[in-house]
Amino acid sequence: MNYWGMAGFTILYAVTVIATAFLGFLAPSAWVLFPIIAALLAAFSYYWIASRWQKFGVATLLSLVLALILLAMGEFEWQESLLMMATGIASDVVRQFVGNTTQKGMTLAYPLLPVGIIAWTLPLWTRTQWYYDGAAEELGVDYAKGLMVYASPWCLLLIICTILISGWVGIQFASKIIKE
Repeated sequence: MNYWGMAGFTILYAVTVIATAFLGFLAPSAWVLFPIIAALLAAFSYYWIASRWQKFGVATLLSLVLALILLAMGEFEWQESLLMMATGIASDVVRQFVGNTTQKGMTLAYPLLPVGIIAWTLPLWTRTQWYYDGAAEELGVDYAKGLMVYASPWCLLLIICTILISGWVGIQFASKIIKE
């Protein structure tokens, strides 16, 4: 096992997710929808690691590293990091159940991992007024009002479903590009 490669692709996973979050400066919709793009792009890092580390723990490691970075940056509270970790563990459980050494295992497990990214934006739906106030202070009232368009539970459900689809498409694409 190439530990330097594993470390590098783990960092690349976190950088990919954080970099896509910067799209949020373009528009409120870009902030709310960035996890969908991150799910697509981060699949490559996951695939590289998972195809070489065929045991339990790939998604758990990736979610842990990302959660710790976001905690250190002050972007997360412990509750959000635990939610992100839970999706990583759930992804690993699916992969373990389906098969750690199979393509099908990666294909079915990966889409759950990026659902954890939504923990970053989850306060939009769980603490809406607080989120509005913070966005208005940081990025302006118009931006905060733009976020409120997405504050319904139905929108959250739609975004989660779209993340799952984007993750599935991303892992399919990564499997065609990255040769083991």
